[in-house]
Amino acid sequence: MALTRTIRKHSGLLAGIVAIGLIVLLIGGDVIQLSAIVSGRHKREVGEIAGQKIALPTYQARVEQLRRQNPPSTSLQEAFIRDQAWQQLITQLSYQEECDVLGLAISEDELVDMVQGEHIHPELQLAFRDPQTNQFDKKQLISYLQKLAQMPEAQQAPWRQFERDMAALRQREKYTQLMVQSAWVTDLELQAQHDATRNTLHLKYLYIPYHTYRDDSVPMTDKVLKDYLAAHKDAYQVTESRSVQYVSFPIVPTKKDEQDLQQALQALKVSFAQAKDDRFFAKINTDGEPLSSYFKGTSQQLPSVLAAQKHLLKKGMVIGPIQEGNMYKLYKVVAINEKSPEPYEVAVIEKQLVPGDQTRDQVFRKADFCVSTAKSATRLEQYARQEGLQLQEARVGKNDVQVGALNQARELVRWLYNEATLDQVSPVFELDSAYVVAVMTQHVPPGTAPLAQVRDEIALKVGDQKKADAILTKLQQLGSMTLEELAIQYGQEAQLLEVEHLRFEDDTLPQAGMARKVVGTAFSLSPQAPATVADDNGVLVVEIVAKNDVAAPKDLGIRQQNLRQLTKIKQSYEILQALETLTPIKDNRYKFY
Repeated sequence: MALTRTIRKHSGLLAGIVAIGLIVLLIGGDVIQLSAIVSGRHKREVGEIAGQKIALPTYQARVEQLRRQNPPSTSLQEAFIRDQAWQQLITQLSYQEECDVLGLAISEDELVDMVQGEHIHPELQLAFRDPQTNQFDKKQLISYLQKLAQMPEAQQAPWRQFERDMAALRQREKYTQLMVQSAWVTDLELQAQHDATRNTLHLKYLYIPYHTYRDDSVPMTDKVLKDYLAAHKDAYQVTESRSVQYVSFPIVPTKKDEQDLQQALQALKVSFAQAKDDRFFAKINTDGEPLSSYFKGTSQQLPSVLAAQKHLLKKGMVIGPIQEGNMYKLYKVVAINEKSPEPYEVAVIEKQLVPGDQTRDQVFRKADFCVSTAKSATRLEQYARQEGLQLQEARVGKNDVQVGALNQARELVRWLYNEATLDQVSPVFELDSAYVVAVMTQHVPPGTAPLAQVRDEIALKVGDQKKADAILTKLQQLGSMTLEELAIQYGQEAQLLEVEHLRFEDDTLPQAGMARKVVGTAFSLSPQAPATVADDNGVLVVEIVAKNDVAAPKDLGIRQQNLRQLTKIKQSYEILQALETLTPIKDNRYKFY
């Protein structure tokens, strides 16, 4: 609590309380102190960042804080919060390591200045505003600090944490500013940027698409594809994944479930009619949103089924059950007051048609029988074919929530990464509306993708290479001639095209699509000096018709300032990306979530 003691010394005031909710608002996700993050006291660890082990309670505390700020309502939102908490830890620890190496520190005087001096932290300025002027009110801040020591320890702790996190944030800002302020734009860079955006070409080109060439003379053997993959492995790096095949046993209501619901609705209708507190009765019996169980409004706002018979409505009348999709509704007229601007008061009970226990048991027995008989991927495929079930496939990451078309399948993912082995059939998993049986079919470790995973893409690349070689050979055999003559001699596959006002920063050409190599080559050519280039989608023979070079203004000062500012903004993002890329990270959260 060093900052608080210093504040007292400087201001002569007693310390005060900053409410927990305010602290959460001020510091966002940075509430876990570094000493807790790197604590080795915890045996249960969710991973390792920059050589520091992350204890499960530390990570869970950060997740809980984010939950309080934005309570999740779906499993996908919950997964997003967990990823956000992990990302915050990566950012904090990757920066901390660099700051330690550079010796970047925050003094007590600097911290005092951030709270009550000339450079008060922007978040504090936002939190302590005068409601009349909407301007920062330093007196409000001091008033909080005056009362801090008088409050219970549990309420002082968040402020102490804020002190630590404010120091960490300022330290991070110092590191970023060291890098950003070193950004500069030279005269040559400025000229290059001007040329790339202002100078243009009038370009004529002969385009021969790869898809027009047929060449089956060289077979696509595994060796050819593997050689290409080995030569271009940097382009085919993947994270760890596991593949599954699975069958689903849908849990859907039966006719008996519908009959049981109708009987329950009739009994509920009688009780609803006899209820003394209609609003409370509807609230505790509805399957819908409790806030939607009571309605007050005009005749135009009545539900359609009530509006159609509004002249027959009487106080105490219960209408229904009315089916709307898979929901059944009971409406009770609580009051009708014609003198009120909202004369109708209606209580609403919604009941959803869901599978009963007997239905669920029957479906579970089918899924369980599948597990007992299908002991391998081959047997599971045979079972699915015999029973008319669709065998689905999916590639799954260790932190995924969805598996193929299955939502909220986290339990299945955890089995896949913690227990499963190749060709092992899973136990029965109960998901939202189905029982699922799965089998693990492949494990892909992090690194270069296996050929089977990228075979089609690589086969296309290799095929395009061979087509490019054949097209280039044919063009060479035709010899030197104009593009018009070349188009005639080559045949109908060749398209003669033109484009005006082509800029260096452009990366596509009409008809040819992505063509970065061609654009770059074109700007290096002299007029009437054609060049042949094999690009993404075909071979192009390009020739400059005219160049339009726009002279740069003599005074480029303003342009230089703008470009430097853009460079600074870009650099801030790239610093974070570089730190995260260079930081060794082991993510073992899948063992716990």
